[in-house]
Amino acid sequence: MKVLLVSTNTMMEPYPPYPIGLDYVMNAISPPHQVKIADMNELKDGDALAGVLSRYQPDIIGLSIRNIDNIDEANTKTFIGEIRDLIGIIREHSGGFIVLGGSGFTILPGEFMSRLDADFGIIGEGSGSSSFSRRWKEMKVFPVFPAL
Repeated sequence: MKVLLVSTNTMMEPYPPYPIGLDYVMNAISPPHQVKIADMNELKDGDALAGVLSRYQPDIIGLSIRNIDNIDEANTKTFIGEIRDLIGIIREHSGGFIVLGGSGFTILPGEFMSRLDADFGIIGEGSGSSSFSRRWKEMKVFPVFPAL
């Protein structure tokens, strides 16, 4: 199975963070799965993500939500709209199953699941998601629950 893990974080200050959580998930599920990571800090826009989706054609797309907002009280910016836009691009360019996770998602899983067009959510450490990646096709109901 092909899995694409996407770091949705676009914050560059004070420095762009490396998506280390996705490395842990990648190592937990490969092999047997083919896994690639796409970092939105490197891809820069939705068109670049669309190209990755078209070329790779993943079965599962995991979105890591690191930040809920920019933590600036004077000029607060939330990221749910940007993530919604990314999911729209994914839906347009892929038939893959969309899974949400990450530290930001874990803080507000119900809010993200109710406001975004995702198929599933993993709360907590995603490195425990290897059983999900093996069994997702068997599932009939897709609840949000702690890491498998």
